[in-house]
Amino acid sequence: SPPKGATIPYRPKPASTPVIFSGGQAYTIQGQYAIPHPDLTKLHQLAMQQTPFTPLGQTTSAFPGLDASPPASTHELTIPNDLIGCIIGRQGTKINEIRQMSGAQIKIANAMEGSSERQITITGTPANISLAQYLINARI
Repeated sequence: SPPKGATIPYRPKPASTPVIFSGGQAYTIQGQYAIPHPDLTKLHQLAMQQTPFTPLGQTTSAFPGLDASPPASTHELTIPNDLIGCIIGRQGTKINEIRQMSGAQIKIANAMEGSSERQITITGTPANISLAQYLINARI
């Protein structure tokens, strides 16, 4: 039987504004959008210049040939068909934004006949996958 009354989706509000660093750029999460934040980007770049550690993905001179980046892995999500448009956006703008911000490769399977869900495959480093999952969940 159908549910009674109005369905009101739960949308929790974060305690503070999250900050995401991706591709050398800082973003603050405001509502459902990631807004570039140049002041935090400059602060992050200054902090990275002061750190004695080598950024991930770069080889250290002490260990030539050693790649410090974690290996790529894959994660799969299942999303209801009626919510997939929130993730893709008009002409794919939202999914492309998520791909760019997270650095992950994201593939959305075509709708299967008789199925009410779509399969999303996310490939990248664990950090890329985690960020992509967060951004996808924020769109739902």
